[in-house]
Amino acid sequence: MKFLFSVFLLLGIFANSWAAQNKPAAVKETPVSSKKVVSKLTDKATVNKTSSKHEKKTTSTAANKAASAAASKQSVTFQSLKQMNQLIELGVPALALSLLDDEQKKRPTFSADWYAFEYKRILLLSALERWSLLIKRTQWLFDTADKKRHITKKIRLWFETQQVIARLQLKQSKQALNQLQHLLWDSEPQYRNVSLPAIWRRLVIRAYLQLQADDDARRALVKYDRDYKTDKTNIDWVLLQAQVLLRTHRPQQAIELLEEISTENAVDVEALLLIAKLQNNPKNAADINQKMREQLDGQVLSKTARWAYSYVAYLASKVLSDDAAQVLNLEAMLSLEIKTALFDDNYQVTADDLWRVYNAQGLVAANNNGLLFGNDKQWKKLSDQLIKDTPEKALSLNAALVLHTKKFATKQQQHKIIVEIIEQRKNGLELINQLYLHSKKVKDVNVLPDEVRYRLVDYALSEGSYYEAATIMESLKEPPKGKTLFDWRMRKARVLILQGEYKQSENLIRKTFAEKKSITTEELDRFIQVVFDFQTVQQHQQAINLFNLISLEKLDEKLKREIYFWKAESYFSLEKYDRAALFYLESARAVAEAEHDLWAQSARFKAGKALMLAKIYDDAKKVFIDLLFVTASDSRKAIINQNLQKIRLLSSAVKNKNAQAK
Repeated sequence: MKFLFSVFLLLGIFANSWAAQNKPAAVKETPVSSKKVVSKLTDKATVNKTSSKHEKKTTSTAANKAASAAASKQSVTFQSLKQMNQLIELGVPALALSLLDDEQKKRPTFSADWYAFEYKRILLLSALERWSLLIKRTQWLFDTADKKRHITKKIRLWFETQQVIARLQLKQSKQALNQLQHLLWDSEPQYRNVSLPAIWRRLVIRAYLQLQADDDARRALVKYDRDYKTDKTNIDWVLLQAQVLLRTHRPQQAIELLEEISTENAVDVEALLLIAKLQNNPKNAADINQKMREQLDGQVLSKTARWAYSYVAYLASKVLSDDAAQVLNLEAMLSLEIKTALFDDNYQVTADDLWRVYNAQGLVAANNNGLLFGNDKQWKKLSDQLIKDTPEKALSLNAALVLHTKKFATKQQQHKIIVEIIEQRKNGLELINQLYLHSKKVKDVNVLPDEVRYRLVDYALSEGSYYEAATIMESLKEPPKGKTLFDWRMRKARVLILQGEYKQSENLIRKTFAEKKSITTEELDRFIQVVFDFQTVQQHQQAINLFNLISLEKLDEKLKREIYFWKAESYFSLEKYDRAALFYLESARAVAEAEHDLWAQSARFKAGKALMLAKIYDDAKKVFIDLLFVTASDSRKAIINQNLQKIRLLSSAVKNKNAQAK
């Protein structure tokens, strides 16, 4: 994955020069050499020697003014792009993309300045890994830009290359390969940047690997090596070469290639080198496994390093046919939940791999103890014995049973035992999540006991996996022990909001209120949290509708004024400023003996602002004047006086307008 991103960075360097070299508005598409990359303004400033002195002076002055204006415009563009780079360095590319939209709209579409921002947009989309959007944006450009006036062939090649990379990231391998073949065979050489063909051919190799066409990848690599000198400083490219060699059973060549690179602070290189040595000589398995255990046990490592060493140890334990070691390493890797693969898809593990080894271990234990499928009592007796001293063996035994039994009740009981054993470990919920939500071995979460599913809901929510949380919650009809139906439904309502199912969430809440005559203070608090979620996602009308379900008559005064305030906030967001002012004022006077505390002052101030926006200036003036008398802070008084001055100006403008109308 790093390889692809490095391509982005490399092409990003070309982007700036291409933007300067290509004038999108021009019909002519002849490539411009670096010596000829000069502005038209500079050309205009070059005066024919035979011209008169007066002509020279006039032309020179005009050119200088034009050059100054162009330089100023170019400086603004440069500063804007520089700011984007600074935001990327700060780790906020999404903010940079948002600001880019505003800046780009100020430039004429398809102008040189516009393209400078379009290049940056593509790089930002790649940094944010918004691959689908990147493909959509580049396709829009191809479909919209006039080939003769708006986009040169050189510019198009750059954007097509970015589109290919995005397709590879999305595993659209066949489409990417077809597009690459078109670029290599059909694009005109004079419009290619000198580095593009090499980049395309590297991407072809990656496409072949994704398609499992290992021999084709090998042939493409041989041709590439013949035509280009391998850059040993490009670690990502060397790693890709090594993976091709390993997948085509040439481990010795992979070793020779990888040994030319320093493994210091390069865990991916070190891991792949050990994998190559293991493949080249399986007799090294014990030594490699021992080396990995020394690296892993009791050491402070990054997630990536721990996963890499565990993966090498796992491969070594497979060679050694050591099921216990395989389980240890698989559990470690799955518990880490690495989001980005260290190598390609051939060097990954899944929960199915772990179920497979659990099953193998469990069947050995069952056979050693003469157990037969169907005699659940015997299995349970052995499981109870193993849990006390060797819970990992009990886990494998129960896993083997659930994978072979047809009895639903037995499956539920055994799954419960498995989960209880794993829960005792550090990162246990992460492993449970992988085993039960990311495996083909467990096709229906209903096999899990309710309490297990409740815990998985909590875990999914904590990880932001809202779809998974909603899927599990759908299978649960009753609330967990210790929770009421009201609490459970409020949680479901929040999950629906997170999924964007706003109407479903509102309907569930309405159904709950229709079935319940009264609610407790604790339940009201949970309900209000759901309404806050609606406000957070800007669904203010639904928030108001839900607030209206509450009867405020018997509520505590403090709670009442909070609800008034939050209703006012939603009305304000909907630009219903008069209604907002009403509820801000209701909030300010809801507590009889606290009409002048900070809460009330804040509510009155907001009421005054809402009245100004509603153009009800006289009432706004009264609210601010009354507030001025009870405010102790000098800074707040200054702000109030500023608003009173605005009201005077706005009122005067209205009076003048009315007078002119008469």
